Amino acid sequence: MKQWRKYTVEDHYFSVTGLIAIILFFASLYFHSWPVFFAAVMFIILSYSNAKYLKLAGKKLIFHDQKRRDKFFTEESGEWVLHFENQGVPILKGELLVYFDDVVSPSDESYVPRLSIYEISIPFSINFRQTNIIKIPFIARNRGMAKIRKMEIHIPHFFGLGETVLEYNQLMMQEALVYPQTLNVKNKNALMTDRQGESEAPYSLFEDLLAPAGTRDYNRSDSFNRIHWKASARKQVLQTKIFDKVAETGWNLSINISDRHSITGEIEELLKSTADLAYYFVQKNIPFSLCINIRKAGNTPFYYISAGTGKEHLQKVLEMLALVDTHGSIYPYEKMLSFYTRHLSVQPFFLHGGRELKYDDSLQVLAQRGVSIYDLLIQGENAAIHKKTIVKRKVVLS
Repeated sequence: MKQWRKYTVEDHYFSVTGLIAIILFFASLYFHSWPVFFAAVMFIILSYSNAKYLKLAGKKLIFHDQKRRDKFFTEESGEWVLHFENQGVPILKGELLVYFDDVVSPSDESYVPRLSIYEISIPFSINFRQTNIIKIPFIARNRGMAKIRKMEIHIPHFFGLGETVLEYNQLMMQEALVYPQTLNVKNKNALMTDRQGESEAPYSLFEDLLAPAGTRDYNRSDSFNRIHWKASARKQVLQTKIFDKVAETGWNLSINISDRHSITGEIEELLKSTADLAYYFVQKNIPFSLCINIRKAGNTPFYYISAGTGKEHLQKVLEMLALVDTHGSIYPYEKMLSFYTRHLSVQPFFLHGGRELKYDDSLQVLAQRGVSIYDLLIQGENAAIHKKTIVKRKVVLS
């Protein structure tokens, strides 16, 4: 497959130069002027050479695209790496134009984006059998995914009356993923529960008596049946058994990015709040899952990450938040809730973020199954968590 599509700007160029050559040729015959005759011949030779050169230029120019996805936090620096190899005629005094998303911005602050796209111009020359690696430094600015959307090489004509353009006609595989910033969420203590369960917790009133964690010195308040006799005999001091703390944990973050039939104006605040909660959950070793109502192909028709914890889980969540596209197709939120309650692993705690739902059958089902439901509310430069009261629907008997 050819990498480059070639076209010429100012198509009348060849007719103009040909006309000039013909006029000079007949003028030399009329005036019997050898200098004019040689000028006409030279003009014809140069015109032919120019046409031949432009026909061959870029024919064996190879762009080695590299599939890579670099990940950044805002204000971090990165670069696009463009690797060219030329097995054909040299390209001299050309111009390389690169177009990419304004999720990242050029390090040169003189550039201004147009329609969310930056256009970068770089002098470009490459000789026969030469390799040229061009690096374009940038700074991560906004949450999202940045790609190189278009790349062109402009080759000027010998006489400066036009140019030939090589347009790269394949998708560029380099990507820059920028993680979201965080928006402080208040009332995070509401996420720490005291319900008995089976998940390990740093602080809890409950212990797993089948999971001994060690021993400590005996205190007068300790129960006599918790003395570890073997350890006491070994240390010659009474030892008390210690068990792992357990509680019912596990949250599902359900984010509604829609506002009726469009994207909510608070989408960035919602995603930043979700990122803040993700950091908190991982820090406290609380497992959590994430649902976002953006349509996606597959068995689960929306963005979903199953429950987990740890750094790898956090990275998956941040990547999903970064990939949320404000131009994406919305999946109906009520359908997402129904799918979650019917087909996915339901967590004991449910946090809804986005446009308030006055009533939904799925929330009623979750409440009946003992799930505690909370709201994530955006409050200017902060967000807050509040317990949601599910009012049972009244049944009218006729």
